[in-house]
Amino acid sequence: MSVFSLKLLACVAMLIDHIGSQLYPKIRELRYIGRLAFPIYAFLLVEGFCHTRNVKKYLGRLFLFALVSEVPFDLYFHGKFFDPLHQNVFFTLFLGLMALQVMKLSNSLYLKAAAIAAFGGIAQMIHSDYRYIGVLMVCCFYWFRDLEFSKCNSIIILNCRLFSSYIQSFGSLALLPISLYNGQKGPGFKYFFYAFYPGHLLILYWIKMRYFQ
Repeated sequence: MSVFSLKLLACVAMLIDHIGSQLYPKIRELRYIGRLAFPIYAFLLVEGFCHTRNVKKYLGRLFLFALVSEVPFDLYFHGKFFDPLHQNVFFTLFLGLMALQVMKLSNSLYLKAAAIAAFGGIAQMIHSDYRYIGVLMVCCFYWFRDLEFSKCNSIIILNCRLFSSYIQSFGSLALLPISLYNGQKGPGFKYFFYAFYPGHLLILYWIKMRYFQ
């Protein structure tokens, strides 16, 4: 599978998850499928980091879309323009990328661990989606990038043991499509996948208000 294929799969899984979360909460199978999304996004973030020519621009895009997505996110999930108790997943990915940059530039194991703890702590403090475990998952994909056994085990442990909900254990299945990654980029559409997040949340919010109230 190419980067494009994995992104498309993650988008579809995320869409299904968000439909199940707010529109059809009694259909748990939708949430099971949706658990595939974040591990794939975490993996792709690491791949993007390893191949990007400009980390600052990458960070800028993530932060920009974190800001753009916050109102659609809060409207759909909390019914208000801003909820300080839950921030969208772009903030988690942004913090994960910050941690990766420190890990790459530092030769100190202690500084690497401190970066993971610090940015994970910020994710926990601002209540971004997946919180510190999301940052930790990003870092595990990077740290064990060339160690397949360790990478798989760390991701399974994070999904099955550290999340409070058993539903997240289905996220371990994301390792199957990830294992099929062929290193190819595939078609572009980079900004489509960025815009898909706030865009689909706005559409789902409209559907929720129109048909589920």
